[in-house]
Amino acid sequence: MDVSICTTNYNCAHALPRHLESVFGALEGLNFEYIVVDNRSRDRSWDILAAWQTTHPNVQLLSKRCTMGTGRQLAFLNSGGHLILILDTDVVYDSVLRAFVDWYIASNSPFGLQAIFGGIFPREVWSRIGGRRSLNTNEDVDMWIRLWRIGMIRWYPMALGTNLKEPDAVGSFDHLSARYTRSERTLRLLRREWDLFKTQSAQRIDLQKMIASNAIDLGLGKALRAWPQNRTRQTAAEHLLEFVRLAKQTIRTP
Repeated sequence: MDVSICTTNYNCAHALPRHLESVFGALEGLNFEYIVVDNRSRDRSWDILAAWQTTHPNVQLLSKRCTMGTGRQLAFLNSGGHLILILDTDVVYDSVLRAFVDWYIASNSPFGLQAIFGGIFPREVWSRIGGRRSLNTNEDVDMWIRLWRIGMIRWYPMALGTNLKEPDAVGSFDHLSARYTRSERTLRLLRREWDLFKTQSAQRIDLQKMIASNAIDLGLGKALRAWPQNRTRQTAAEHLLEFVRLAKQTIRTP
């Protein structure tokens, strides 16, 4: 197996058919497997994924109530590829995804390479730093920083597709997504705070500087000048005010 796609899913039935078609269309002819851990979705996600598994023998569908980080790590542990490709089930991918993967395979790069909405990592490098940790918020940044500290990651600031998530629910504001009930949004906001506490060391790192100093241009299209989702450093008072604002917004959202 050349490439193992490791991903998680929760209530993304609105995006799954287009996501799956885009990924399997872009990677047609490549020796890959698609491993998805469904976080006990309440919508039609499981039925969509199970139907796809029936017609695609390279799909492995798992079910576990867990964080995104734990789900990606579980997918990794059930994978067999020497390259690990991280994708998101709420993203519809473009043809540039195949160009991104082909470039990486041809370059025989020893580094992990992160683009927008996707990253690819040598299996041994993933294992070396312990893979993903049990986080929802900052689960990606946490791994990036551990790879950066051993000099084993590069960034390519170009989107591999289109994210179908609501604009106000991007990144660490995922808890505001309409695919959650009000109680789930509240619990996810609290979980967000716990994850931010566990990854508070990331707040002391200038992520834009870290990414910019390790960015490369693959020549696959026009890349962005800066990474789109910057984690702004906050004082304790600023963070408390943001939490109060988000709590009010979460409660008021139907």
